[in-house]
Amino acid sequence: MTIRPKLDVEIDAINSRPWKGIVWHHSASPDGQTRDWDGIVKYHTSYRVDYETVTPEEFERRLKAGQGNVFQKPWKAVGYHGGTEFVSGQPVFSWGRSLAMIGAHAGVKDASNQFNEEYIGFCSIGDFDKAPPNPLLWDFNLRLTRTFMDAFRIPASHVIGHYEVFDKLGVPRQKTCPGRCWDMGLFRSEL
Repeated sequence: MTIRPKLDVEIDAINSRPWKGIVWHHSASPDGQTRDWDGIVKYHTSYRVDYETVTPEEFERRLKAGQGNVFQKPWKAVGYHGGTEFVSGQPVFSWGRSLAMIGAHAGVKDASNQFNEEYIGFCSIGDFDKAPPNPLLWDFNLRLTRTFMDAFRIPASHVIGHYEVFDKLGVPRQKTCPGRCWDMGLFRSEL
C-alpha cells in the first residue's frame, strides 16, 4: 500500500460544519514575492466598486452618484477556508474563513448554494490557466487535501475544481477555476 503523506494542520472537526467535500480554486493571478493571500483577504473584506477596493466614503459617494455598475460591501471574512502560496520559496497554508462558517466561494446565482454550505473552499495562488502548478505546490496541495479528507471522511470523488460545480448543477460553466492547466482528474487520482 502506498503511503500518501498529509500536512500537520490542526483541524477542529468537532466545532466545524459537517463538510462533505472540497472545492479548489486559483487566484487567476501570479504568485508574487509577498504574501498574496493577505491581498485576497483584504479584497473580500473591503468595500468594492466594479471589483476595485475603495474606502467606505468613496463607496457611499459613488453609490449615491450612480458611478459604478457593481457595488459590494465587505464580507464577514475571506470567502475561502484557506489558501496556499509560495512564501520565501516554500509552499505554505494560511487559514481563511472559519470551518464553522459556510463558504462564499462556490455559490451559483439562481441555482444553488450547496457547494458553499457543504464543501470547504481552498484557493491556490497562481494563474493555472497559463501553466500548471509548480510540482512543489501541487504536492503540497495534495497533502493538504488528504489532511482535510481524513479529518472529515471526504472521499476523493468529492474533491472538485470550481468549474465542476457548474457541471454538477447542470448550468453552463462560468469559470475555468482552478485553471485549464490544473488536471482535476489527475489530482483526484493522486489523492
